[in-house]
Amino acid sequence: MRLLFLYLFLSIIGLSACQNSAVDPAQNTPTIALTIERLDQVMFQMDSLHLKDSLSLMQKQYPFLKEVLGKQMLALDSNQWLLGFQNFISAYRPIYLASAHIHAPAQAQPQLQMLFKRVQYYFPRYKLPKKIIYFIGPLEGYGNTIGIDYMAIGLQMYLGSQSQWYQSEEFQKYFPTYLSRFFTTEYIPIAAAKNLIQDIAPNAMATRSLIVEMIELGKRQFILKKLLPQTNEPSLLGYTSKQYDAILNAEQDIWNYLLKMNLIYSKDPTVLNNMLGEAPFSAYFGNEVPGKAGLFIGYKIVQSWMAQQSNSKQTELDALIQISPEQLFAESKYHP
Repeated sequence: MRLLFLYLFLSIIGLSACQNSAVDPAQNTPTIALTIERLDQVMFQMDSLHLKDSLSLMQKQYPFLKEVLGKQMLALDSNQWLLGFQNFISAYRPIYLASAHIHAPAQAQPQLQMLFKRVQYYFPRYKLPKKIIYFIGPLEGYGNTIGIDYMAIGLQMYLGSQSQWYQSEEFQKYFPTYLSRFFTTEYIPIAAAKNLIQDIAPNAMATRSLIVEMIELGKRQFILKKLLPQTNEPSLLGYTSKQYDAILNAEQDIWNYLLKMNLIYSKDPTVLNNMLGEAPFSAYFGNEVPGKAGLFIGYKIVQSWMAQQSNSKQTELDALIQISPEQLFAESKYHP
């Protein structure tokens, strides 16, 4: 009897594992070994009495420090480097201390580990960054950037939506509240995934029709969901739950409006910006519907096309990137 029970138990476990693998084939991919480097700690714990020597050693160990942080973010040339870096460390020490209380790297590590694992599964030819460098940069700078062999994450961009550092008038010029509300630890994997997708399949906005732009963005949104399947849709789209519900309810009205006004093939920059640009609400559909409505519609069109593909094809994300938006749209049978 015990043997029968054990056999049944193992059969159920085996069946469950098979089903889970079918639903989520990426789960069996080997875990990626990620090296974590805390440049933020190194930067703000330097020996201030021997700053020149310490900085020289740091530059050899972290080329990112001078090439990206110094030149690109702080716009420092070689003559300004020492004094400019010293002034930056002095001014940003309170922000470093604020970030140290949040422990964002430890919180984000499991999700980033899974993200890299999924990227490896879906895009095996892509050369993943070998390490993650955490740093502190200017508040108007980057929250996530990819180099030759690294991904750099700026902790100054993940201090929490209510952080005092995001409330100043100067900061609001760059990142108004409808954007800074997402500057939390939970969004580190989302920003990382978006940057990896852009690196895998660069999508430069060109003079293309609205439908093409919507579908290209929709493709990448579909891939984002594949890479972060446990993350809820509103967060992945950059919406609040209320905004997500509003745009779901408005989907048919949005599509009918685009058809009625002959906008889906428009190349008018104003139309594209109103449909695809970041905004607290939609210029066309009222205050309840969020911005980037075109992204949402493009995502729905891609979902409609994907639903018609075989299970094996639904994991071929390279093929999704390669298919022309025109062909995808023609085959999507999208009708909200």
